[in-house]
Amino acid sequence: MKVICAGFPKTGTKSLARALRLLDYNAVYDYEEAIEFAFDDWEKIWNNQSTDVDSILEKIYSKNVEAVVDMPHSYHFEEFLKRWPSAKVILMLREEDSWFTSFKNMLEQAERDHKFYKFLQYICPTSKRLTRWHENMFLSTFGSIKPNPKKWKAAYRRHVAYVKSVVPKNQLLIYNIKQGWDPICEFLEKKIPDQPFPVENKAGSKTSIAERMINDSSVVKQIELEAKLFFGALSVVVAAISIYFFL
Repeated sequence: MKVICAGFPKTGTKSLARALRLLDYNAVYDYEEAIEFAFDDWEKIWNNQSTDVDSILEKIYSKNVEAVVDMPHSYHFEEFLKRWPSAKVILMLREEDSWFTSFKNMLEQAERDHKFYKFLQYICPTSKRLTRWHENMFLSTFGSIKPNPKKWKAAYRRHVAYVKSVVPKNQLLIYNIKQGWDPICEFLEKKIPDQPFPVENKAGSKTSIAERMINDSSVVKQIELEAKLFFGALSVVVAAISIYFFL
């Protein structure tokens, strides 16, 4: 583990993850990788079934992962730093009103665009688990499941202050994604790539986190399989009832 990105979601996490990959870091684990490779493990943490984050770090992150970004990694940055004390930490900042509005809008747009998936929690066990995973993550991190300006902004300020108080100054970069390549490459001692700094996860884009989850996640594919099985079984039952009463 070489780089721990401690910034909250919607502080440029997706752009920074892409930037780290362009800088040739091996296995950059973002939110999607946490879902894909450690869903069960983090589920126990969010559901208060375990407090053993160290075992997750050893099992999932100790082999070839060189950088972590976004939740749940940013919330547990301190455990990562204790496990890898020489790692460099990047704290991405954003003006808090803009941060809250952007985060709130992203969640609301995802809910509007994918209403069907919200319904699936009532018929698909994996969907129910994923919904609870997110709800408990938000509750643990921000103090409420739904975006609340007072609670979420206070959580943002506490997190920023705590990161600054914990990480040694020579290992910490305070960074705004608008600054582009220069501060990142100087801090990580990397050559600036011959291409523009990446811009990812724009609202409504096909590379947004919600779209990527639906297209690529094995967890979502399992939900879709459960839904097909449910509706397939339902259609058989309806057909059987129709035959019984009408034939």
